[in-house]
Amino acid sequence: MTTAPFPAAAGQLRPQVGASLPAGEVTFMFTDIEGSTRLASGLGAEHYRIVLHRHRALIREVLAAHRGTEIETEGDSFFVVFADAADAAGAAVDIQTALRGAEWPDLGRGAGPIRPRVRMGLHTGEAWPSAGGYATPEVHRTARICSAAHGDQILASSQHVTAAGLDPHRSVEVLGAFELRGLPGVTELVQLGAPGLPVEFPPPPIQPLKHHLPADLKIPIDRPEEYQALDRAFDKYRLVTVTGLHGSGKSTLITSWARRRLRICGGGVWYCRPGDDLGTAILEAVGRRPDPLLRPLESAICHLKGRSDLLVIDDVERDHAWAVEKLLRECPDLRILAAGVRPLELPGEAKRALSLLPHGLAAELVSGLCEDRGAVWSAAECRGLAAAVEGFVPALSALADYTAFASPAAALRRLRDDPLAILDAGGRFRASVDEAIALISGPAREVLLELAERSGGATVDEVLDLSRQRDGSLEALVELVDVALVVIERPAMEQALYRVPTPVRWLLGGPAEVQPAPVPPVAAAVRLSRRLVNVVDIGRLVRTASLRGDDAIRRGRAAAESHECVRAVVSRTCAPSCSPIPARVRPRGRLIHLCAVMFADSGTSASVRSY
Repeated sequence: MTTAPFPAAAGQLRPQVGASLPAGEVTFMFTDIEGSTRLASGLGAEHYRIVLHRHRALIREVLAAHRGTEIETEGDSFFVVFADAADAAGAAVDIQTALRGAEWPDLGRGAGPIRPRVRMGLHTGEAWPSAGGYATPEVHRTARICSAAHGDQILASSQHVTAAGLDPHRSVEVLGAFELRGLPGVTELVQLGAPGLPVEFPPPPIQPLKHHLPADLKIPIDRPEEYQALDRAFDKYRLVTVTGLHGSGKSTLITSWARRRLRICGGGVWYCRPGDDLGTAILEAVGRRPDPLLRPLESAICHLKGRSDLLVIDDVERDHAWAVEKLLRECPDLRILAAGVRPLELPGEAKRALSLLPHGLAAELVSGLCEDRGAVWSAAECRGLAAAVEGFVPALSALADYTAFASPAAALRRLRDDPLAILDAGGRFRASVDEAIALISGPAREVLLELAERSGGATVDEVLDLSRQRDGSLEALVELVDVALVVIERPAMEQALYRVPTPVRWLLGGPAEVQPAPVPPVAAAVRLSRRLVNVVDIGRLVRTASLRGDDAIRRGRAAAESHECVRAVVSRTCAPSCSPIPARVRPRGRLIHLCAVMFADSGTSASVRSY
C-alpha cells in the first residue's frame, strides 16, 4: 500500500511547471488509494495501469473545476493546495462522488468492476511558498491526516472545518482528538460527508488522545476508601470537590482516581490547573487553539458540549466558581472533579474532605518520603511515628526530612519532647494551616480554638454549648470540616465526634503533655497571638503599644473578621493581672495584648464577651 507522499527532510515539494501557489491561509489536500500495493499485485501491471490512469483523470478534472493547484503526483497519490478552504472541501466531496459514479473496467475476475477506494486528508493553516514549494509543518500534518483515513473516507482537521464554514451539525462528524506521529500536540479530526457517500467507517488507525493526566513520578499510595467515596459521589453528582490542606495529597488522589476511570469513562479525561483563566487552562488540556472570536471559556464550552468527558481541576478557588457553574449548565454530559483548600459552594456540589490516613498507609507514606531522600526505613519502623500524628499527611510531610536523616525512633522521641520544633522546622506545616485558617470566618476560628482544647473532640451539642449557642455555630463547624481542620469520627452507635487533629492542636495551643502548669494569662495571650499571626493582620491596625481607651476600641472593631478571633483569645486569657504589657512582645501581637489590658482594666468579663 502506497502512503501519502511525505515531504523530504526540508519539508518542501515542488509544483508543476507554470503553476502559481497561494500564500497566507491555504488548504492542503493529500489523497491516495487504500491498499494500492495489494491491488497492483493482484491485478498485474497492465490492468493496474488502466485503473490508475482512470483514477488520475477523474481527480484532475475535479481539481480544475475547484481551482486546486496540483503540487506533486507520485504513484497513486496527489498533493494539492487551495487558496480557499471551501473549494478544497467541495473538491474532496466531488472527487469521492466522481469515483463512485464512474464506470470502471471489469477485468473478468468474477469480482465485477474494480473501483479504487481513495482516502483523503485536508488541513488549513498558514503557509507561504518558498523556492517553488512549501516548507511548513502544516504539510506534514495533512499527510498524517490522510494516512489516518480509510478508503472512501474524507478526514479533515477542525481548523479546516472552521475555515471552510462547514455546518458542524450537518456535514461533518467529529471523531475526537488524536496524536499524529511525529507532530507536537493533538489534532481534532472530523469526517466530511455528503449525500451518496458512505458514513460508517472503523475508527482511525492512530492513537486517540483520551486524557491529559500528568504521569506519576512514583507509584502513589493506594487509598481504596477515598476511591470508593468518589465512586459513590459521582453516582449522584456531576461536581465533586475534594478539600484539604496544601500538602495533604489532594492532587495525587484525584489524578490516581481519574486514571482508574479511563477505561470506563465514555469520553476523555482532562486535567488542568486553572490559574488566572480556567477557560485557557481547559483549552490547553484538550489541545484546542483558542477561537479569536470567542472568550477562552466559551471556546472550551463549544468543545465540551455534547461530550461525556471528565474534567479534573486542581488547585481550584472560589474565584473559579462562576466558570465551573457555567460549564456544568451548558455542558449537560460533563462531570467535574475539583480539588482545593475549600469547596466551591455551588448548587449540586458533593464535598469530600480528605480523612486521616489509616496508620498502615501513613507508615508506607513516611517510608516512601524517606526513600525519596535517600534513607531506607521500612513501613514497620515508621508506624509509631505515623500513629503519633494520627496519619495527618501535612504533618507526615513536615517530619520527613528529620526522619530520613535521623531515624523514625529519633523523630518520635523529638516529637514527644518538642512537637512544634520538629513539625514547624521549615515553616511549611504552619503555612498550610494558616492558609486554611485565613479562608474561614471569624466564628469558625473561634470554634476551632475551642475544639483545639478538647483532645477527645465534641459532639454537635457540645459544640453548640462551647459556642454559647451563638447563631452560625453549626455553619462554622461545617466550614472547619470542609477545610479538613476538623475531622469527623463516628463511634459505633454513638453521635459523631468532631475533633481537631493532634498536630493542628499542637500548633494552635501546644500539646497538653508538654505544657507547663499554670501559665500566666499574658503569657497565654502571647503564645496564642503568635500562633495566629497569619490570621490577624495586626501591624496595619496598631502602630504603637501606647494606645488606650476609645482609640483602641475603634481600631479593634475595624478589624472586622479578625476581631472574632481576637475575642476568642481574650475571652480565655485576660484577667486583672494583665495590665502591664511585656516589653518582649513584638508589634504583631500588640492588638491582642492591648485588648487584654483594656478589658482587664475594666474589671468585667462582660466586656470581653461583647468585644
